[in-house]
This record gives sequence, structure tokens and C-alpha cells, in this order.
Amino acid sequence: MTAAETRLITYPFALLSELRDAANEHGYRIGPEEAAGWIFFRSASAPAEIGLAAASASGPFFLSVMHQGVARTLDAPPASPCAKGHAAAFVFATRDDLHAGVQAVYRLSVSLPNFPLEKYEKVVAGIGDTEGERAQKFRIGQGIFRDALMDYWNGVCPLSGISSPDLLRASHMMPWARCETDAQRLDVHNGLLLSALWDAAFDAGLVTFDNDGKVLPSPSLEAAAQEGLAVRETPRLILRDKHLPYLAYHRIHVWRRE
Repeated sequence: MTAAETRLITYPFALLSELRDAANEHGYRIGPEEAAGWIFFRSASAPAEIGLAAASASGPFFLSVMHQGVARTLDAPPASPCAKGHAAAFVFATRDDLHAGVQAVYRLSVSLPNFPLEKYEKVVAGIGDTEGERAQKFRIGQGIFRDALMDYWNGVCPLSGISSPDLLRASHMMPWARCETDAQRLDVHNGLLLSALWDAAFDAGLVTFDNDGKVLPSPSLEAAAQEGLAVRETPRLILRDKHLPYLAYHRIHVWRRE
């Protein structure tokens, strides 16, 4: 059964409860509203609604998203058609897959541009431009940027696998001070969520990455540090096209080539 054929379904209470749980447990607690076979939910903390549907109690399950950035970024099998006014739909074989999909949509919705920028602009509205106020804006922006990267990378350093928040840092590819706009400073594609040692090495230009996500150690990175970072065993970063201009800046202007 396709997403289009779900329009014929009148959901039994148990299946409706399954879909409601998938939404509610992952941040979408406003709703449900039903139309054309889709059950719609919204979030008080994430932009854009989602739609859920199912062919039967055992699946497959369908997820329709309104957020354009999420539609382009979500790694899931596509389905057709999506709900009216939405950007794309996806299909999931099991309930667990659906829960993971909704969780990923929420995580991406609150991290992808321009949500962090909009949040920042609301928080700093009314704060002036004295030296102290600029420092306050910097702290606010760094906090929002870190939160966005925590969501985007699912709270895990992609290089070390470390997930302890106290050991994770929000690393800019193009440094904050060198960004021309707040949009660049708060763009999650300008950042990596790294463990403290990787962050220090990246910030100092002792490591960078090529466009395929392969780590490039600097000749200045001593052997003991390479061993501590486990450079030879480091997995490739999963990068998207929007990361590449920022990463190119890091290779040209931050990375130590000698």
C-alpha cells in the first residue's frame, strides 16, 4: 500500500494511539488533526508540522514533513505523495523505524537554518552594542549554536563516539570572529560537534577534513597526538554540500599545512 492509499483508511483507536505516541514521544504534542488519511501534529518548540499515516497496524508507516530543509536532509526511503502543502514524505517498515524517523525530523527541525538564527535574534532583541553587551550576545550565540549542533549530530562526536555532554564542544569551521553575518555564525553546517581533544586540534588547525570527510592531520601534529586522536582509525565524517564551503575555508585559512 502506498502513502496515497492511506486516504481510504479510518484509523482504529489502537493504531491512532500508535501514531500519536510516535509524535508525542518525540516533541510533537499539538494535535492530532486528521485530513486525507494523514494525522497531523505540531510542536511548541520546533517549526513546521508533520503528518503520520499507516497502511496497517503492522506497517508500513508514512511520515510527511513540511520543513523544506528536513525534506532535503532526512535519510529515509521516499514515499509519494506527501500531505498537501508539505515538502516530502517517507516510508518506514516498522514502528521503531517510524519513531526514529520522527525523532530525526524533530532534531533536524530545531537545528537546521534558519531556526537557530531566528531564536538568536529573538533573544538578543533589545540588547545594545557596548563591549559588555557584545560579549553577552557572543555567549548567547555560542549557547544556541552548541544546542543546534547537539541536535544535528544527535549528541555524539562523529569521530570519537563520545556522547558525554561535558566532553563535547561546538567547533566552528569558519571561526565566529571571521564570519560576516550572524547567519554564518549560527549555521549548523559551519560546525562540528567534537570531543574536547578533537575540538582543540581542529580549532588549532592541527587537523581538518577533505570534502569526502577524511581526516587530514597537519604535519605539525605530533605522533603522540595522532595516536591519542586515533587518526588512522577515525571514521569519515558524513558531510552535506552546505558543509563544503565552510570546510574549504578551514583548510585554507585555519589548517596548518606545514
